[in-house]
Amino acid sequence: MKTLSGIRLWGFIALFTSFIASTYGFGIYLFPALAPEMIKDIRFTYAEMGITTGFVQAGFLFFALVSGLLTNKVGAFRIIKTSVLLCTLSLLGMIWANNFLVISLLLILMGGCAASVWVPMVEVCQKYISPIHQGRALGLMSSGTSYGVFTNSILISFFLNDLGWRFIWIATFIIVALIYLCAFFIFRAIERHEAEVDSQSTSAQATSIPFLEKIRNLPRKTTAIIMLMMFLNGLSCMPFQTYLSSLLVGEHGLNIEQSASAWRLIGFVGMFGGFLIGWVADRITVRWTLLIVYLLLGQSTAILLYAEITPVSIYASSALFGLSFYAIFGLVPAYISHVYKNNTAAIVFAFGNIALGLGGILGNTAGGWIKQATNTFEGLYLIILFAAIGSAVLSIVMRSEKLD
Repeated sequence: MKTLSGIRLWGFIALFTSFIASTYGFGIYLFPALAPEMIKDIRFTYAEMGITTGFVQAGFLFFALVSGLLTNKVGAFRIIKTSVLLCTLSLLGMIWANNFLVISLLLILMGGCAASVWVPMVEVCQKYISPIHQGRALGLMSSGTSYGVFTNSILISFFLNDLGWRFIWIATFIIVALIYLCAFFIFRAIERHEAEVDSQSTSAQATSIPFLEKIRNLPRKTTAIIMLMMFLNGLSCMPFQTYLSSLLVGEHGLNIEQSASAWRLIGFVGMFGGFLIGWVADRITVRWTLLIVYLLLGQSTAILLYAEITPVSIYASSALFGLSFYAIFGLVPAYISHVYKNNTAAIVFAFGNIALGLGGILGNTAGGWIKQATNTFEGLYLIILFAAIGSAVLSIVMRSEKLD
């Protein structure tokens, strides 16, 4: 099938951005925002919530691996469509959930759906989106989380006090159900077209490559750099977010409102940053754009470490983090899409997401230990700074996608 263009291209990108908004924004980030209200009706503790969060991360890693392995066997569209459906049903289940065990199982499933939607997208973009648009496309898709979180904030602000937390789950279920119905008919038309093309040609089956051979044929140096880079992404970006409020409020004496303002700025910048940085990548290559965003991430961290903490410095750090964070998670899959052919992109991205999750687990765990041992987060943010610098170095030594 030829790559898309014009209104079809941007409609396609908008649809996939809505998938990320649904599975990440509603599926993962809505629960923490509603947890204080849900605790009033359903008795569970923050300790139990923390344990469940760990299982959600494990679910993400498992689904990332499985979706990467199955993409070439059952098709990217089927995996994505099934994942959005499972997310929709999980949101429906949250409306009626009356005990924390059920809530935990639903959250784990939604965390897995977030991974199994995102991983196959790299193959879809490689097939349907021209390389000259992939930076912008994946950049906008990676910003989908911020659109979902923004929608959450609107729903909570207007309806939580009067209608309660269950209504918020009802509203998000309706939104995602409509998105799924739209995707169902669009995907069915695409799959029908692909079936007609496949029936006219048997060459694809004749030239299929066994899975293990695909793994053996991966470029080792490039793959190792990507795995290490995604591990460092998790080590830096995840704990940066996890402990930002604690750093600002607990160590620098800011109030909750000021901390919330920093988060709003991160989300607002993220709504546009992914597309903007992707636009740059389409012009100067993904590799050099990665160097820029890692330097921005390092600058954001350095401000928190070495600058006087004032509203101006906080907003500067937040804006730089929002610009870099959402861009990174669009640029890496865009690079993979450029470099890996023969249906190996989803496999590499799946293993990369596992490396990302392991880095996030290590960073979050180390952050707690460092705070407990030193009574400050300074050591953690030094690690984040060095991880950003290390990622910048990797972006310099990695191969240029233009070689293909």
